[in-house]
Amino acid sequence: MNVDQQHQPHVEDEPLYAWSTFQLCGGVEGSGPSGTCRAERTARACLEAALQATAAHSGAYSWGQLSRVSADVDQPFHLWARDPVAWAEPGPRKTVTWRPGAAPHPQ
Repeated sequence: MNVDQQHQPHVEDEPLYAWSTFQLCGGVEGSGPSGTCRAERTARACLEAALQATAAHSGAYSWGQLSRVSADVDQPFHLWARDPVAWAEPGPRKTVTWRPGAAPHPQ
């Protein structure tokens, strides 16, 4: 989902924000929705929406990672260099809790 890039071309040196969601259920880790946005605020909103949707329809533990990325058109998205900004997990009453840095690997 590239929400705020749909109508504006990307400038090569401009940072992007990548967001990805993950789930852990029964000892098996999986990935969920992900995307890139030009603005950090937009990426956070997309990640929060994805986490809230996942939490509402799953018994799995879910979390998400927000990173600053440098786009490299010669490589696939999952190989782009990433600088973790924050990670998030669903909280009580449809809230999302944010923490700085990279998400710890769940056990």
